[in-house]
Amino acid sequence: MSARVTTPTDLVARLKARDKTALEDLLREHGGRLYGVALQIMRNETEAQEAVQDALITIWNKIDQFEGRSAFTTWLHRVAANAALMKLRKNKKFEQHVSLESDGPDHDLPVIQLADPREGPGETMLRGELGNRVREAIDALPEPYRTTVLLSDVEEMPMEEIAAATDASVPAVKSRLHRGRLALRKVLEPYLEQ
Repeated sequence: MSARVTTPTDLVARLKARDKTALEDLLREHGGRLYGVALQIMRNETEAQEAVQDALITIWNKIDQFEGRSAFTTWLHRVAANAALMKLRKNKKFEQHVSLESDGPDHDLPVIQLADPREGPGETMLRGELGNRVREAIDALPEPYRTTVLLSDVEEMPMEEIAAATDASVPAVKSRLHRGRLALRKVLEPYLEQ
C-alpha cells in the first residue's frame, strides 16, 4: 500500500473531521520537521520526541482553532516550538531537585564535523572545537533569544514563521535575533581572535 500525499487543506479538513488516519499522514509528512524544531530547542533526542508527542496531542485537540490565517506548516511549527518550550520550562523547574550524578542534557556529545581533505589535523580539531564553543554559547543564551537564534540560523525559518511559532511580532523576532547574535559575538570574539 503506497503512502498517499495529501494537501494541507485536505489534511486540516480530515483532522477537523477527527479522522485518525489524518494524524498518521500528518506525522508521515511533517513529523521530521516537527522533530527538527523540537530537537533544536530541547537538545535531547528523547525530550524532542516527547515534545513532538505533546505537539501531536495539541494539534489533535486544537485543530479547530486553526483558521487558515497563516500557512498550516507555520501553525505546525508554532505548536511544535511551543510544546518544546513548555517542556523545557517544566524541566528547568525540576533541575534544582536533580542529583549531580544524574544524566543531564547531552551537552557532552561530540559534534560531528566532516573534515575537508585539504585541512590539516590541527585545523580540523580547531573547527570541531569552534563548533562546540558555538553550541555551548547558543545553549547559554537566555530564552527567547536561544530559540530565535536556533529557529533562524539553524532551522533557517523565515522571520514570519518564527514570529508565528513563538507568538511574537516580526519586529520582536528581529530584535531578539539581533540581540542573540550580539551576545554570541561577545562570547565568541575572544576565542575567534586566537
